[in-house]
Parts: sequence; structure tokens; C-alpha cells
Amino acid sequence: MTSTKVIWFDVNLDKWEYDWISELLEDIETEIIVTNTFENLPPLENCPILLSDENVMEPMEYVHDPNCKFVARNYFHPFYHLHPKVFVFGLGYKTGFTKVDDEFKTFKDRELDWCFAGSVHNDKRKEAIEKFKDYSGDYKLHTCSGFNATDGLSTEEYRKLLNNCKFALCPQGQENMDSFRIYEALEAGAVPVTIKHSQHMIIEPSYWHAIFYGDLNLPFVIGADWDDAVNQLKNLKIQDCEKMQSNCQAFWSRWKTTWKTKFSKNIKLLRR
Repeated sequence: MTSTKVIWFDVNLDKWEYDWISELLEDIETEIIVTNTFENLPPLENCPILLSDENVMEPMEYVHDPNCKFVARNYFHPFYHLHPKVFVFGLGYKTGFTKVDDEFKTFKDRELDWCFAGSVHNDKRKEAIEKFKDYSGDYKLHTCSGFNATDGLSTEEYRKLLNNCKFALCPQGQENMDSFRIYEALEAGAVPVTIKHSQHMIIEPSYWHAIFYGDLNLPFVIGADWDDAVNQLKNLKIQDCEKMQSNCQAFWSRWKTTWKTKFSKNIKLLRR
């Protein structure tokens, strides 16, 4: 069977999550074409397009075209979330993240209570960090000047940090509640700690329920605000924490399988 060409619209052409996209498509014979423009592409037929829309500004009128079979996108979009042609999949992890040779640790074998690495580019991130400094003295904090900055941790260093942390602080991303942090924490076996939603997009019961749509009881820590998130951690017993890590592992494995299946099912529609 001829492979299906998949257009990945990547503005910076840095293939940040290429390994993640490849994992989701590993059960299908595909050829991934990375581009930041739709000009000068070869003639394409029955070709899926992967859409990332952090600012939630993509109009997506094409979803109403009968020739459009499905749209796979990152980030929750309030107008299209329940459209029958649209499904959302998680941002995933940075390329190289799963290739780090570091043994998985159980909850009790992890030396650090929590960690955060990245830029502190808004007051909400500052608030989250300051609140968590009161939670425990056993933490690792590495701040840098910006996204993918040279003074940040390498992919290997960040993976090893998450592998040694019980909880991973996952504040909102640059423009959206979502960020790679929560998925990378799940991949590394650290329990994500986040809050329900950002101020500019209030979703109930939380933004994460919209991403992991259909799961009512998400296994990681979701606070109404950062005070609530800290209080939740303080009230957890060690056996609760160990169970939470185990539940997160099972949850993440199940959702990766779910997204793989959705891609496989929808791409097969294009081959009819």
C-alpha cells in the first residue's frame, strides 16, 4: 500500500515534537512532510493536515467542506470541540525526550518532591513557583530566559530531572493553558500539578477535561488555583501518592493508544 502523506504545518521548522507525531502515526504507513507554507507543495490528494493553534485563531471554515474528512488539532477550541470531524490530541513531548537512557523510578525512589524548569514569563508562573516553595524544601528550580533558550536545560537534563521528581509543576504555556510540560511529566512518570484553567478561557470542570475528553476523574493534581493545588499535595498520604503515580502511568498509556487509534481510523477514511 502506498504511504499516506501527512502535512505537518510547523511555523519554525524545528520539528520540536517530531518523535511524538511519529509515535502517534507508527501504526500507519505515512510520510510526514514538514512545512511552514502551503506554497510550492507537490500535488496532494487525500492528505491529512496536523494543526497546532496555540492562539485559537485558526478559522477552520474548511471543516464544513464535504471533502474535509477530519481535523486533528492541538489545543481546545470552544467552537469546534464537539464537531464530529474534529478531534484534539495532546501536545506530547520534545524530540529526543523518549530516547534518554534513564531508568524509570517509582514514586518513593524519586529524590525531589517537585521541580520546574523554564522561563518565568508571567505573574502566574511566578505565583505558582512561590506557592510551591512553601510546600517542600526538596525541589529543583531552573529558570531560563525564554522558550528553547540556550540557558535552559537540554532535553536529556530535563528528562532526567523529571525522572527524579515526584511532582512536576505545570503552569500555563505562553499563550494558552496547555503546554508540553504536562505530557512530558506523564511520559517521565512524574505526577503533573496544574490548575483548572487560565483566566482568559474558563472551561468546566477544567481545561484538561476538554483535552482528555470523556475522563471525569483525571489522576493528576488539578487545583482551583495554586493555593488549592499546594493544599491538595499537603493532604496526600504516601500511599495515595504512589497510587496516583500508578494511575497516571495507566492513564497516559491509555490515552496514547486512544489517539493512535483515532489517527489510524481517520486516515483509513482517506484511503477509501
